[in-house]
Amino acid sequence: MNKQELFTLLSRKIASTAWPEGKLVFITSGIRVVGTDTSHSMLPCNHEEADTRILIHLLDALEHGSSTCLVRTVDMDVVVILIGKFHALLTKYPAADIWVAFGTGKNYTYLHINTICHALGKDKSTALPAFHCYTGCDTTSAFCGKGKKSAWVAWNSYPEVTQAFNYMAANPHTPVTIDAQHFKPLERYTVVLYDKTSDLEFVNEARRELFCQNNKMMEHIPLTQDSLLQHLRRVAYQSGIWATAELAQQPTPSPEGCGWTLDGDSQIQCDKCERWFHEQCLGMDTEDLEQAREDSWNCCLCA
Repeated sequence: MNKQELFTLLSRKIASTAWPEGKLVFITSGIRVVGTDTSHSMLPCNHEEADTRILIHLLDALEHGSSTCLVRTVDMDVVVILIGKFHALLTKYPAADIWVAFGTGKNYTYLHINTICHALGKDKSTALPAFHCYTGCDTTSAFCGKGKKSAWVAWNSYPEVTQAFNYMAANPHTPVTIDAQHFKPLERYTVVLYDKTSDLEFVNEARRELFCQNNKMMEHIPLTQDSLLQHLRRVAYQSGIWATAELAQQPTPSPEGCGWTLDGDSQIQCDKCERWFHEQCLGMDTEDLEQAREDSWNCCLCA
């Protein structure tokens, strides 16, 4: 039994389980959402990650009359996405009261998203997902030696970058160039991240100054402008996915050209959703991959 067959079996088993009266259970099964109540259906969802799918389930609960909702997660990305989308949710569902049960063991705690967003304010809350992507998440690199605390201090020192983060949130998957309007403040923010006293605007100049004045190791000075551009393209791709998390069918472009390159020799494209998958992730050998390319091949989300 492969992973796809296992997931199908488990989703059917959970859906057929007798649950207490009043309990509604929804299970992801590929792009479908299987529910225990046939009168309550959810639209197919093409999200690849559970992080964003959780928002779809939250929206469904709010749409069907729930107001106080609790999300259980151990992933900070989920918390960040909820904070980024909170003010948009509140506009449509003013009574929404969102809680997160976060962590495990001694670190288990409850986070009240309403309170957090009220403290941050609308602009900073909406900008948080892009900030999280820019300073390092599961799919984007962090700056060497610069954790979230240092990045947060730099944000407070240079609040003008908030507008750039919000630009990415409002314009998902917009192509990034050095001439893009949000590149300059992000470059300046990167300089501040490494040296809060610097008045320089460009990372290449900051690299030269820090290296010459303080004789710092190469890994402790800012990256080059060309490297920053590639980083920002990857950030724009990931933050674009989070920015469109409320859409059951996300218009996600190919990552090729967004700071990544496509290794076509070891990947295969789904004939339906046109996503690319690596042969090692699928558990395929070279012979399986060649055979799948000759036939019509669908990924686990579309099969």
